[in-house]
Amino acid sequence: MADIDDDANGRTARRSFLGRLLAGGTALTLIGAGPRGIAAEENSAGQDPPPGEDWMRDLTGKHRVGFDWSAHKNGKPLSQGKNYLDAWRDAFRVTEHDVNLVFCIHGDAIPVVLGNALWSRYKIGEQYDVVDGATKLPAVRNVFIAENAGAGGLVAPAESVDSLQKRGARFVVCRNTVAGATKKLAAAGLGESDEIRAAILGGLLPGVILVPAMLVTLTQLQERGVRYLKVA
Repeated sequence: MADIDDDANGRTARRSFLGRLLAGGTALTLIGAGPRGIAAEENSAGQDPPPGEDWMRDLTGKHRVGFDWSAHKNGKPLSQGKNYLDAWRDAFRVTEHDVNLVFCIHGDAIPVVLGNALWSRYKIGEQYDVVDGATKLPAVRNVFIAENAGAGGLVAPAESVDSLQKRGARFVVCRNTVAGATKKLAAAGLGESDEIRAAILGGLLPGVILVPAMLVTLTQLQERGVRYLKVA
Protein backbone atom coordinates (compact mmCIF):
# COMPACT_ATOMS: atom_id res chain seq x y z
CA MET A 1 0.00 0.00 0.00
CA ALA A 2 2.85 2.35 0.80
CA ASP A 3 4.25 1.89 -2.73
CA ILE A 4 0.85 2.56 -4.23
CA ASP A 5 0.37 5.61 -2.06
CA ASP A 6 3.83 6.93 -2.94
CA ASP A 7 3.13 6.45 -6.65
CA ALA A 8 -0.23 8.17 -6.38
CA ASN A 9 1.32 11.03 -4.46
CA GLY A 10 4.00 11.32 -7.15
CA ARG A 11 1.42 11.48 -9.94
CA THR A 12 -0.52 14.06 -7.97
CA ALA A 13 2.60 16.13 -7.49
CA ARG A 14 3.48 15.91 -11.18
CA ARG A 15 -0.05 16.87 -12.18
CA SER A 16 0.11 19.82 -9.82
CA PHE A 17 3.46 20.91 -11.25
CA LEU A 18 2.24 20.58 -14.85
CA GLY A 19 -0.90 22.48 -13.96
CA ARG A 20 1.14 25.33 -12.55
CA LEU A 21 3.43 25.28 -15.60
CA LEU A 22 0.51 25.38 -18.04
CA ALA A 23 -1.14 28.13 -16.08
CA GLY A 24 2.08 30.12 -16.20
CA GLY A 25 2.37 29.55 -19.95
CA THR A 26 -1.20 30.67 -20.45
CA ALA A 27 -0.49 33.79 -18.44
CA LEU A 28 2.56 34.55 -20.58
CA THR A 29 0.53 34.09 -23.76
CA LEU A 30 -2.17 36.41 -22.52
CA ILE A 31 0.38 39.04 -21.51
CA GLY A 32 1.96 38.90 -24.94
CA ALA A 33 -1.40 39.17 -26.68
CA GLY A 34 -2.83 41.69 -24.24
CA PRO A 35 -2.15 44.99 -26.03
CA ARG A 36 -3.41 43.65 -29.36
CA GLY A 37 -6.53 42.28 -27.75
CA ILE A 38 -7.17 45.50 -25.89
CA ALA A 39 -6.74 47.56 -29.07
CA ALA A 40 -9.17 45.33 -30.95
CA GLU A 41 -11.65 45.59 -28.09
CA GLU A 42 -11.35 49.37 -28.03
CA ASN A 43 -11.86 49.61 -31.78
CA SER A 44 -14.92 47.37 -31.62
CA ALA A 45 -16.24 49.57 -28.82
CA GLY A 46 -16.13 52.57 -31.16
CA GLN A 47 -13.16 54.34 -29.59
CA ASP A 48 -11.78 57.23 -31.63
CA PRO A 49 -8.47 56.47 -33.38
CA PRO A 50 -5.36 58.58 -32.67
CA PRO A 51 -5.34 62.12 -34.15
CA GLY A 52 -5.13 62.18 -37.93
CA GLU A 53 -5.87 58.48 -38.43
CA ASP A 54 -9.65 58.36 -38.76
CA TRP A 55 -9.67 58.92 -42.54
CA MET A 56 -7.11 56.16 -43.03
CA ARG A 57 -9.67 53.53 -42.15
CA ASP A 58 -11.33 54.17 -45.51
CA LEU A 59 -8.18 53.19 -47.43
CA THR A 60 -9.34 49.69 -48.25
CA GLY A 61 -8.47 49.49 -51.95
CA LYS A 62 -6.34 46.64 -53.23
CA HIS A 63 -3.83 49.12 -54.71
CA ARG A 64 -2.78 51.92 -52.37
CA VAL A 65 -0.09 54.57 -52.68
CA GLY A 66 0.93 57.78 -50.95
CA PHE A 67 2.62 60.46 -53.07
CA ASP A 68 5.20 62.35 -50.99
CA TRP A 69 4.88 65.85 -52.47
CA SER A 70 7.11 68.61 -51.07
CA ALA A 71 7.29 71.22 -53.89
CA HIS A 72 4.50 72.36 -56.20
CA LYS A 73 6.50 71.57 -59.38
CA ASN A 74 3.89 73.51 -61.37
CA GLY A 75 1.40 70.74 -60.71
CA LYS A 76 3.37 67.89 -62.31
CA PRO A 77 2.43 65.45 -59.49
CA LEU A 78 -1.24 66.09 -60.34
CA SER A 79 -0.55 64.91 -63.89
CA GLN A 80 1.23 61.88 -62.46
CA GLY A 81 -1.75 61.18 -60.25
CA LYS A 82 -4.14 61.25 -63.20
CA ASN A 83 -1.85 58.96 -65.18
CA TYR A 84 -1.67 56.59 -62.21
CA LEU A 85 -5.46 56.30 -61.96
CA ASP A 86 -5.84 56.07 -65.74
CA ALA A 87 -3.31 53.26 -66.04
CA TRP A 88 -5.01 51.08 -63.44
CA ARG A 89 -8.36 51.67 -65.12
CA ASP A 90 -7.40 51.39 -68.78
CA ALA A 91 -4.48 48.95 -68.85
CA PHE A 92 -5.37 46.73 -65.91
CA ARG A 93 -9.17 47.06 -65.81
CA VAL A 94 -9.10 48.01 -62.13
CA THR A 95 -12.02 50.07 -60.85
CA GLU A 96 -11.23 53.28 -59.02
CA HIS A 97 -12.90 51.82 -55.94
CA ASP A 98 -9.93 49.43 -55.72
CA VAL A 99 -7.30 52.19 -55.99
CA ASN A 100 -6.41 54.56 -53.13
CA LEU A 101 -4.27 57.56 -54.06
CA VAL A 102 -3.14 59.93 -51.31
CA PHE A 103 -1.32 63.19 -52.05
CA CYS A 104 0.79 63.91 -48.94
CA ILE A 105 1.47 67.63 -49.34
CA HIS A 106 4.05 69.52 -47.33
CA GLY A 107 6.73 72.18 -47.69
CA ASP A 108 6.47 74.36 -50.80
CA ALA A 109 3.64 72.23 -52.23
CA ILE A 110 1.09 73.90 -49.96
CA PRO A 111 -0.18 76.38 -52.61
CA VAL A 112 -1.91 73.47 -54.34
CA VAL A 113 -4.46 73.15 -51.53
CA LEU A 114 -5.08 76.84 -50.80
CA GLY A 115 -8.33 78.51 -51.87
CA ASN A 116 -8.50 81.37 -54.38
CA ALA A 117 -8.98 84.02 -51.69
CA LEU A 118 -5.69 83.09 -50.05
CA TRP A 119 -3.84 83.28 -53.38
CA SER A 120 -5.09 86.80 -53.92
CA ARG A 121 -4.75 88.03 -50.37
CA TYR A 122 -1.24 86.68 -49.70
CA LYS A 123 0.27 86.86 -53.20
CA ILE A 124 0.81 83.12 -53.26
CA GLY A 125 1.98 83.07 -56.88
CA GLU A 126 4.65 85.65 -56.14
CA GLN A 127 5.74 84.05 -52.87
CA TYR A 128 5.95 80.50 -54.25
CA ASP A 129 6.96 81.29 -57.84
CA VAL A 130 3.80 80.11 -59.58
CA VAL A 131 3.00 81.79 -62.90
CA ASP A 132 -0.56 81.79 -64.23
CA GLY A 133 -0.47 80.25 -67.69
CA ALA A 134 -3.27 82.51 -68.88
CA THR A 135 -1.83 85.85 -67.75
CA LYS A 136 1.89 84.97 -67.71
CA LEU A 137 2.05 86.80 -64.38
CA PRO A 138 2.43 85.55 -60.80
CA ALA A 139 -0.81 83.71 -60.09
CA VAL A 140 -3.40 85.38 -57.86
CA ARG A 141 -5.76 82.39 -58.01
CA ASN A 142 -5.30 78.68 -57.49
CA VAL A 143 -4.30 77.45 -60.93
CA PHE A 144 -4.46 73.83 -59.76
CA ILE A 145 -8.26 73.64 -59.47
CA ALA A 146 -10.69 72.97 -62.32
CA GLU A 147 -12.25 76.43 -62.55
CA ASN A 148 -8.85 78.00 -63.22
CA ALA A 149 -7.30 75.23 -65.31
CA GLY A 150 -7.54 75.18 -69.06
CA ALA A 151 -5.72 75.78 -72.30
CA GLY A 152 -2.26 77.13 -71.63
CA GLY A 153 -2.58 76.44 -67.91
CA LEU A 154 -0.17 74.52 -65.74
CA VAL A 155 -2.60 71.60 -65.49
CA ALA A 156 -5.59 70.46 -67.51
CA PRO A 157 -9.03 70.40 -65.86
CA ALA A 158 -8.91 66.59 -65.64
CA GLU A 159 -5.65 66.89 -63.68
CA SER A 160 -6.97 69.42 -61.18
CA VAL A 161 -7.28 68.84 -57.46
CA ASP A 162 -11.07 68.68 -57.45
CA SER A 163 -11.24 66.44 -60.52
CA LEU A 164 -8.92 63.94 -58.86
CA GLN A 165 -10.88 64.18 -55.62
CA LYS A 166 -13.98 63.14 -57.55
CA ARG A 167 -12.06 60.04 -58.60
CA GLY A 168 -11.31 59.20 -54.96
CA ALA A 169 -7.91 60.82 -54.49
CA ARG A 170 -7.23 62.32 -51.07
CA PHE A 171 -5.20 65.46 -50.41
CA VAL A 172 -3.50 65.74 -47.03
CA VAL A 173 -1.52 68.62 -45.56
CA CYS A 174 0.04 68.93 -42.11
CA ARG A 175 0.01 71.59 -39.43
CA ASN A 176 3.80 71.92 -39.59
CA THR A 177 3.46 72.95 -43.23
CA VAL A 178 0.78 75.49 -42.30
CA ALA A 179 3.17 76.84 -39.66
CA GLY A 180 5.95 77.11 -42.25
CA ALA A 181 3.71 78.96 -44.70
CA THR A 182 2.56 81.28 -41.92
CA LYS A 183 6.14 82.15 -41.07
CA LYS A 184 7.03 82.72 -44.73
CA LEU A 185 4.09 85.01 -45.45
CA ALA A 186 4.52 86.95 -42.21
CA ALA A 187 8.20 87.48 -42.98
CA ALA A 188 7.16 88.93 -46.34
CA GLY A 189 5.12 91.56 -44.49
CA LEU A 190 1.76 90.16 -45.57
CA GLY A 191 0.17 90.11 -42.12
CA GLU A 192 0.46 89.01 -38.52
CA SER A 193 1.24 85.36 -37.83
CA ASP A 194 -1.93 84.60 -35.88
CA GLU A 195 -4.13 86.14 -38.54
CA ILE A 196 -2.32 84.36 -41.39
CA ARG A 197 -2.46 80.98 -39.66
CA ALA A 198 -6.18 81.31 -39.01
CA ALA A 199 -6.80 82.36 -42.61
CA ILE A 200 -4.90 79.36 -44.00
CA LEU A 201 -6.67 76.90 -41.74
CA GLY A 202 -10.02 78.36 -42.77
CA GLY A 203 -9.14 78.67 -46.44
CA LEU A 204 -8.01 75.18 -47.40
CA LEU A 205 -9.78 73.68 -50.39
CA PRO A 206 -12.88 71.59 -49.61
CA GLY A 207 -12.08 68.02 -48.67
CA VAL A 208 -8.43 68.64 -47.81
CA ILE A 209 -7.40 66.63 -44.75
CA LEU A 210 -5.35 68.32 -42.01
CA VAL A 211 -2.96 66.10 -40.02
CA PRO A 212 -0.52 66.86 -37.19
CA ALA A 213 2.78 65.99 -38.90
CA MET A 214 3.43 64.67 -42.41
CA LEU A 215 6.40 62.51 -41.46
CA VAL A 216 4.19 60.71 -38.97
CA THR A 217 1.38 60.41 -41.52
CA LEU A 218 3.74 58.90 -44.09
CA THR A 219 4.83 56.38 -41.46
CA GLN A 220 1.25 55.57 -40.48
CA LEU A 221 0.28 55.02 -44.11
CA GLN A 222 3.15 52.60 -44.66
CA GLU A 223 2.27 50.75 -41.47
CA ARG A 224 -1.20 50.27 -42.96
CA GLY A 225 0.18 48.84 -46.19
CA VAL A 226 0.02 52.03 -48.27
CA ARG A 227 3.03 52.17 -50.60
CA TYR A 228 5.35 55.18 -50.50
CA LEU A 229 6.30 57.07 -53.67
CA LYS A 230 8.30 60.28 -53.87
CA VAL A 231 7.01 62.49 -56.67
CA ALA A 232 8.80 65.33 -58.36
